Amino acid sequence: MRSDFQSSLNNLKEWEGLKDNDPSDPGGETIFGISRAFHKDIPWPPTWEQAKRIYLTDYWIKGGCDALPFPMDVIHFDSCVNPGIGAAIRFLHDSGEHKDPSRRAVEYIDLRLRYYLGAIRRRPVALKYLAGWMDRSLDILERTVINLWDMEA
Repeated sequence: MRSDFQSSLNNLKEWEGLKDNDPSDPGGETIFGISRAFHKDIPWPPTWEQAKRIYLTDYWIKGGCDALPFPMDVIHFDSCVNPGIGAAIRFLHDSGEHKDPSRRAVEYIDLRLRYYLGAIRRRPVALKYLAGWMDRSLDILERTVINLWDMEA
């Protein structure tokens, strides 16, 4: 496990820390961002310690975050959680022509934002999530790439 996992988890908790049960969300009831609909094999409700183990095994490790350099590992982990591993793997693949991790991260976030716009076109009720999705995506970009550029300057 990389040291970036804990800081990634801290970032994630700001966006996924609440209990929610939005009837128009396909994930249904969530606690700590863990969806009851997609995690039927765990005792409900999960504790924060259980959620951390799920995030490590089902998202960080399964998403291949350990193999990625900073800031891609942090950004990819957040995308594995939302919008999901399948979409995150596509973003990773499609941003792969950039060898510089910072440029790749910017392209990756662009692909993620375009994915969300497509999700709204397919399911207009999802428009209510757009501001949050954009804030989250831009927040993770600022906390990683922009801060990295500031430190280099």
